[in-house]
Amino acid sequence: MVSKVERLQKQYTENLEKAKIAKAELVKLRREQERKDKASARKARNRVLFQVGGLVELAGLLDCDKGALLGGLLAVAKTLEHGPESARFQEWKQSGDALLAKREAERKSTTQKTAETEAPVSESAEIHPVHHQP
Repeated sequence: MVSKVERLQKQYTENLEKAKIAKAELVKLRREQERKDKASARKARNRVLFQVGGLVELAGLLDCDKGALLGGLLAVAKTLEHGPESARFQEWKQSGDALLAKREAERKSTTQKTAETEAPVSESAEIHPVHHQP
């Protein structure tokens, strides 16, 4: 017959093993969540970088000297320290918003024209099976 102490010791050991397994699973889940969070943050950052690259392309600065481009961006950053209320900021914003709106209107116009030129299949164009006579 097993004594109460032995039974409790066995129960303690079993519970300790279960706790170790649960802790390992928790660590694994936390690592997986951290990995997903990092991937999500990386994707969000990449999206912003691609958008900025698109703006650089819209401005016609892809072939610009990197040093000159960076210097210009530093000057813009310094000007923006005065806040969005500054006249220069408002001027740049209006100019940029106008170009973006124009580009969006052109994109919609092109998309609409493409949709209109794609002719729907009419009933006369349906394919009728050919019946062979024996």
